[in-house]
Amino acid sequence: MNAPSKPTIHNRMFSSIGCIAMLALFAGGCDPDELASEVDRSAALDVDVATADASTADNPPLVSPGPDQIDGISPVGFDDERQLWLYDRDGDGFPDLTEALDDTDMLDPNSNPAVDDELDALDPVAAAFPQSNCRKGFQQAGPRLCISKQLRPARRFRRAINNCRRRSSSVCSYEDLTYLYLNSDLDEDYNPRNKWIGNITGDNYVLCGNRRISYDGDPDWVDFEDTCHKNEKHPFWCCHDDDRGKNDEDDYDEEYDD
Repeated sequence: MNAPSKPTIHNRMFSSIGCIAMLALFAGGCDPDELASEVDRSAALDVDVATADASTADNPPLVSPGPDQIDGISPVGFDDERQLWLYDRDGDGFPDLTEALDDTDMLDPNSNPAVDDELDALDPVAAAFPQSNCRKGFQQAGPRLCISKQLRPARRFRRAINNCRRRSSSVCSYEDLTYLYLNSDLDEDYNPRNKWIGNITGDNYVLCGNRRISYDGDPDWVDFEDTCHKNEKHPFWCCHDDDRGKNDEDDYDEEYDD
Protein backbone atom coordinates (compact mmCIF):
# COMPACT_ATOMS: atom_id res chain seq x y z
CA MET A 1 0.00 0.00 0.00
CA ASN A 2 1.36 3.38 -0.94
CA ALA A 3 1.55 6.06 1.69
CA PRO A 4 0.69 9.65 0.77
CA SER A 5 3.62 11.89 0.13
CA LYS A 6 3.50 15.30 1.75
CA PRO A 7 4.41 18.12 -0.62
CA THR A 8 7.75 19.81 -0.12
CA ILE A 9 7.38 23.44 0.85
CA HIS A 10 10.05 25.70 -0.58
CA ASN A 11 11.19 28.91 1.06
CA ARG A 12 11.52 31.70 -1.47
CA MET A 13 11.66 35.47 -1.28
CA PHE A 14 8.59 37.38 -2.45
CA SER A 15 8.54 40.79 -4.02
CA SER A 16 6.41 42.49 -1.40
CA ILE A 17 5.52 42.17 2.27
CA GLY A 18 1.87 42.74 1.32
CA CYS A 19 1.99 39.70 -0.91
CA ILE A 20 3.30 37.54 1.93
CA ALA A 21 0.48 38.74 4.17
CA MET A 22 -2.11 37.95 1.52
CA LEU A 23 -0.67 34.49 0.99
CA ALA A 24 -0.79 33.75 4.70
CA LEU A 25 -4.37 34.94 5.05
CA PHE A 26 -5.92 33.70 1.85
CA ALA A 27 -3.96 30.58 0.96
CA GLY A 28 -2.21 31.73 -2.16
CA GLY A 29 -4.63 34.46 -3.18
CA CYS A 30 -1.93 36.94 -4.18
CA ASP A 31 -2.10 38.69 -7.53
CA PRO A 32 0.69 37.23 -9.70
CA ASP A 33 1.73 40.75 -10.72
CA GLU A 34 3.05 41.13 -7.18
CA LEU A 35 5.34 38.15 -7.56
CA ALA A 36 8.84 38.66 -8.89
CA SER A 37 8.67 35.82 -11.43
CA GLU A 38 6.97 32.59 -12.42
CA VAL A 39 9.24 30.87 -9.90
CA ASP A 40 7.70 33.00 -7.18
CA ARG A 41 4.25 32.13 -8.49
CA SER A 42 5.15 28.47 -8.03
CA ALA A 43 6.12 29.34 -4.48
CA ALA A 44 2.67 30.85 -3.95
CA LEU A 45 1.13 27.52 -4.89
CA ASP A 46 3.45 25.79 -2.43
CA VAL A 47 2.26 28.19 0.26
CA ASP A 48 -1.43 27.40 -0.21
CA VAL A 49 -0.70 23.68 0.15
CA ALA A 50 1.32 24.50 3.26
CA THR A 51 -1.49 26.66 4.62
CA ALA A 52 -3.96 23.84 4.07
CA ASP A 53 -1.62 21.46 5.88
CA ALA A 54 -1.18 23.88 8.78
CA SER A 55 -4.91 24.51 9.14
CA THR A 56 -5.59 20.76 9.36
CA ALA A 57 -2.43 19.66 11.13
CA ASP A 58 -4.04 16.60 12.73
CA ASN A 59 -5.44 15.39 9.41
CA PRO A 60 -3.79 17.09 6.41
CA PRO A 61 -5.35 16.90 2.93
CA LEU A 62 -4.54 13.74 1.01
CA VAL A 63 -2.26 14.50 -1.95
CA SER A 64 0.41 12.50 -3.76
CA PRO A 65 3.03 13.02 -6.47
CA GLY A 66 1.83 9.78 -8.12
CA PRO A 67 -1.61 8.51 -9.22
CA ASP A 68 -1.62 5.39 -7.04
CA GLN A 69 -4.53 4.35 -4.87
CA ILE A 70 -4.13 5.24 -1.20
CA ASP A 71 -6.14 3.21 1.31
CA GLY A 72 -8.33 2.08 -1.58
CA ILE A 73 -9.02 5.64 -2.75
CA SER A 74 -8.14 6.71 -6.30
CA PRO A 75 -7.16 10.30 -7.13
CA VAL A 76 -9.91 12.50 -8.54
CA GLY A 77 -7.67 14.80 -10.54
CA PHE A 78 -4.18 16.05 -11.29
CA ASP A 79 -3.42 19.64 -10.38
CA ASP A 80 -1.28 21.13 -13.15
CA GLU A 81 -0.03 24.09 -11.15
CA ARG A 82 0.93 22.11 -8.05
CA GLN A 83 1.98 18.95 -9.92
CA LEU A 84 0.09 16.82 -7.39
CA TRP A 85 -2.65 14.20 -7.55
CA LEU A 86 -5.62 15.10 -5.34
CA TYR A 87 -7.98 12.79 -3.44
CA ASP A 88 -11.54 13.20 -2.17
CA ARG A 89 -11.90 11.04 0.93
CA ASP A 90 -15.53 11.91 1.72
CA GLY A 91 -16.68 11.55 -1.90
CA ASP A 92 -18.59 14.84 -2.03
CA GLY A 93 -17.03 16.04 -5.28
CA PHE A 94 -14.50 18.39 -3.66
CA PRO A 95 -10.92 17.14 -3.14
CA ASP A 96 -9.40 17.31 0.33
CA LEU A 97 -7.14 20.22 -0.62
CA THR A 98 -10.06 22.25 -1.99
CA GLU A 99 -11.97 21.75 1.26
CA ALA A 100 -8.95 22.54 3.43
CA LEU A 101 -8.48 25.84 1.60
CA ASP A 102 -12.18 26.67 2.07
CA ASP A 103 -12.31 25.62 5.75
CA THR A 104 -14.84 22.83 5.24
CA ASP A 105 -14.64 19.30 6.65
CA MET A 106 -12.68 17.00 4.32
CA LEU A 107 -14.27 13.90 5.90
CA ASP A 108 -17.91 15.04 5.99
CA PRO A 109 -19.81 14.89 2.68
CA ASN A 110 -22.37 17.34 4.10
CA SER A 111 -19.66 19.95 4.61
CA ASN A 112 -18.19 21.35 1.40
CA PRO A 113 -17.89 24.67 -0.46
CA ALA A 114 -21.26 24.19 -2.20
CA VAL A 115 -23.20 23.79 1.07
CA ASP A 116 -24.75 26.97 2.49
CA ASP A 117 -26.97 26.60 5.57
CA GLU A 118 -28.84 29.79 4.69
CA LEU A 119 -30.07 28.15 1.49
CA ASP A 120 -31.51 25.04 3.16
CA ALA A 121 -34.92 26.67 3.54
CA LEU A 122 -35.20 27.42 -0.19
CA ASP A 123 -37.26 25.15 -2.40
CA PRO A 124 -34.67 23.87 -4.91
CA VAL A 125 -37.33 23.47 -7.60
CA ALA A 126 -38.74 26.96 -7.13
CA ALA A 127 -35.23 28.44 -7.03
CA ALA A 128 -34.29 26.88 -10.37
CA PHE A 129 -35.43 27.58 -13.90
CA PRO A 130 -35.89 24.99 -16.66
CA GLN A 131 -33.27 24.10 -19.24
CA SER A 132 -35.73 25.32 -21.87
CA ASN A 133 -35.04 28.89 -20.71
CA CYS A 134 -31.50 28.60 -22.06
CA ARG A 135 -31.12 30.09 -25.52
CA LYS A 136 -29.99 28.22 -28.59
CA GLY A 137 -26.29 27.41 -28.23
CA PHE A 138 -26.40 27.63 -24.41
CA GLN A 139 -26.58 24.93 -21.75
CA GLN A 140 -27.63 25.01 -18.12
CA ALA A 141 -24.80 25.16 -15.57
CA GLY A 142 -26.41 24.83 -12.17
CA PRO A 143 -30.04 25.71 -11.40
CA ARG A 144 -29.83 29.39 -12.36
CA LEU A 145 -27.24 29.91 -15.08
CA CYS A 146 -27.04 29.36 -18.83
CA ILE A 147 -23.63 29.42 -20.50
CA SER A 148 -22.60 29.19 -24.15
CA LYS A 149 -21.58 25.70 -25.17
CA GLN A 150 -18.81 26.96 -27.42
CA LEU A 151 -15.88 29.16 -26.46
CA ARG A 152 -16.12 32.38 -28.45
CA PRO A 153 -13.03 33.37 -30.50
CA ALA A 154 -10.52 35.81 -29.01
CA ARG A 155 -11.58 39.45 -29.18
CA ARG A 156 -10.81 42.72 -27.49
CA PHE A 157 -13.04 43.14 -24.46
CA ARG A 158 -15.31 45.75 -26.05
CA ARG A 159 -15.96 43.34 -28.92
CA ALA A 160 -16.64 40.52 -26.47
CA ILE A 161 -19.23 42.70 -24.72
CA ASN A 162 -20.96 43.46 -28.01
CA ASN A 163 -20.83 39.83 -29.13
CA CYS A 164 -22.57 38.55 -25.99
CA ARG A 165 -25.10 41.39 -25.80
CA ARG A 166 -26.15 40.63 -29.35
CA ARG A 167 -26.90 37.13 -28.05
CA SER A 168 -29.08 38.57 -25.23
CA SER A 169 -26.38 37.68 -22.71
CA SER A 170 -23.24 39.05 -21.06
CA VAL A 171 -19.58 38.07 -21.00
CA CYS A 172 -19.35 35.31 -18.38
CA SER A 173 -17.90 36.80 -15.22
CA TYR A 174 -15.89 35.64 -12.24
CA GLU A 175 -19.23 35.43 -10.43
CA ASP A 176 -20.81 33.29 -13.16
CA LEU A 177 -17.90 30.85 -13.32
CA THR A 178 -17.66 30.57 -9.53
CA TYR A 179 -21.35 29.65 -9.51
CA LEU A 180 -20.75 27.07 -12.25
CA TYR A 181 -17.84 25.47 -10.36
CA LEU A 182 -19.93 25.17 -7.18
CA ASN A 183 -23.22 24.06 -8.73
CA SER A 184 -22.44 21.89 -11.75
CA ASP A 185 -20.13 19.15 -12.96
CA LEU A 186 -18.94 21.20 -15.95
CA ASP A 187 -15.72 22.48 -14.36
CA GLU A 188 -13.33 20.82 -16.80
CA ASP A 189 -15.28 22.21 -19.78
CA TYR A 190 -14.82 25.80 -18.63
CA ASN A 191 -11.15 26.38 -17.91
CA PRO A 192 -10.79 30.14 -17.17
CA ARG A 193 -7.09 30.50 -17.91
CA ASN A 194 -6.43 33.30 -20.44
CA LYS A 195 -10.18 33.98 -20.87
CA TRP A 196 -12.13 37.17 -20.24
CA ILE A 197 -14.02 36.64 -16.98
CA GLY A 198 -15.76 39.84 -16.21
CA ASN A 199 -15.99 43.57 -16.05
CA ILE A 200 -13.68 46.55 -15.91
CA THR A 201 -11.73 46.60 -12.62
CA GLY A 202 -9.93 49.90 -13.13
CA ASP A 203 -8.92 52.28 -15.89
CA ASN A 204 -8.42 50.09 -19.00
CA TYR A 205 -8.17 46.80 -17.08
CA VAL A 206 -10.55 43.83 -17.03
CA LEU A 207 -10.69 40.57 -15.08
CA CYS A 208 -9.16 37.62 -16.92
CA GLY A 209 -8.36 34.07 -15.82
CA ASN A 210 -4.88 33.09 -14.67
CA ARG A 211 -5.20 29.48 -13.49
CA ARG A 212 -6.27 26.25 -15.11
CA ILE A 213 -9.34 24.42 -13.82
CA SER A 214 -9.28 20.93 -15.26
CA TYR A 215 -11.53 18.74 -13.08
CA ASP A 216 -14.53 19.03 -10.75
CA GLY A 217 -13.59 20.60 -7.44
CA ASP A 218 -10.19 21.83 -8.67
CA PRO A 219 -8.83 23.97 -5.79
CA ASP A 220 -7.90 26.74 -8.22
CA TRP A 221 -11.55 27.83 -8.24
CA VAL A 222 -10.78 29.78 -5.05
CA ASP A 223 -8.33 32.05 -6.89
CA PHE A 224 -8.40 32.11 -10.69
CA GLU A 225 -8.61 35.83 -11.46
CA ASP A 226 -6.08 38.37 -12.70
CA THR A 227 -6.37 41.58 -14.74
CA CYS A 228 -5.58 42.13 -18.42
CA HIS A 229 -5.57 45.26 -20.56
CA LYS A 230 -8.87 45.69 -22.39
CA ASN A 231 -7.10 45.87 -25.76
CA GLU A 232 -5.69 42.38 -25.41
CA LYS A 233 -7.57 39.66 -27.23
CA HIS A 234 -8.93 36.73 -25.23
CA PRO A 235 -11.60 34.10 -25.87
CA PHE A 236 -14.69 34.12 -23.67
CA TRP A 237 -18.07 32.58 -22.96
CA CYS A 238 -21.46 34.28 -22.84
CA CYS A 239 -23.86 33.78 -19.92
CA HIS A 240 -27.47 34.63 -19.21
CA ASP A 241 -30.05 33.95 -16.52
CA ASP A 242 -33.78 33.30 -16.88
CA ASP A 243 -34.60 36.98 -17.41
CA ARG A 244 -32.56 37.05 -20.60
CA GLY A 245 -32.46 34.88 -23.63
CA LYS A 246 -36.20 34.28 -24.01
CA ASN A 247 -35.96 35.73 -27.50
CA ASP A 248 -34.41 32.90 -29.50
CA GLU A 249 -32.75 34.99 -32.20
CA ASP A 250 -30.46 33.51 -34.79
CA ASP A 251 -26.92 33.00 -33.57
CA TYR A 252 -24.84 36.15 -34.04
CA ASP A 253 -21.20 36.50 -34.90
CA GLU A 254 -18.99 39.47 -35.71
CA GLU A 255 -17.23 39.67 -39.02
CA TYR A 256 -14.48 41.96 -37.79
CA ASP A 257 -12.36 41.96 -34.67
CA ASP A 258 -10.58 45.33 -34.77
